[in-house]
Amino acid sequence: MAEEKKEDKFQEIETERLHLRKIHDEDASMLFQNIYNNFEWYKYYYQLPFQNFEEYQQLVAKYKTWYEIGNHFRWGIVLKETQEMIGLVQLHTKDELNNHCKLGYIIGYQYHHQGYAKEAVNKVIDFAFDTLGYHRIEADIVVKNQDSIHLAESLGMEMEAVQKESYRLEEQYLDQKVYVLLNRKKQITFCGIYFFFKILL
Repeated sequence: MAEEKKEDKFQEIETERLHLRKIHDEDASMLFQNIYNNFEWYKYYYQLPFQNFEEYQQLVAKYKTWYEIGNHFRWGIVLKETQEMIGLVQLHTKDELNNHCKLGYIIGYQYHHQGYAKEAVNKVIDFAFDTLGYHRIEADIVVKNQDSIHLAESLGMEMEAVQKESYRLEEQYLDQKVYVLLNRKKQITFCGIYFFFKILL
C-alpha cells in the first residue's frame, strides 16, 4: 500500500555561502565524487559501502519518490560560488508523538574543516525548531568520529548517553554517543508568557 502524501513542509535554506536544496538525479555524480567513492570517509554515516557509481545512483533515484510523499527532510549542501554539491544534512527518524527527530550530516572530504558543515547544520536546526516545532533533536555519533563530535558540541549539543556497541561497522560493533539539543527558544517564550501573566495578576 502506497504511503499517503503529506503536506510538504520542506524548504530550501540559504546561508552566507551555501544553498540547501532537494537532491536530484543529476546530483548523484557530484556526491559520489565528493563523498561516496571513499568508504573510509563515510563509514560512520549509517551507510553500507557502494560497490560502484550505479549502485549509488539507484539510491539517489529513490529520493524523488520520498520527496513526493512529503516531509522528507534531506538537503544537498551546495556551494553558491561554484554550484557544487559538497555534502548532505538531514532530519530523520521523526517521532511525532514525542515531538523529536534525529540529525545526520556529512561533508565531502575535500571540504571539511572549512566551516561548511556547521553553517549548514546550524540553519537546519533553526528550521527544525522554528518551522517544524520540534522540541528535541538527537545525533547518534560513533565515538571514534571526533570531527562529528566536535561539530555537535560547537552547536551547543550536549552528550546525554553512550549506546554500547550500537553501530555495526563490518565485523565490529562500536559505541555511539547520543548528543541532544532542546528547543530552548520555545521554553523561554512559554516562560516569558507565564511570567507576564503572573505580573498582571
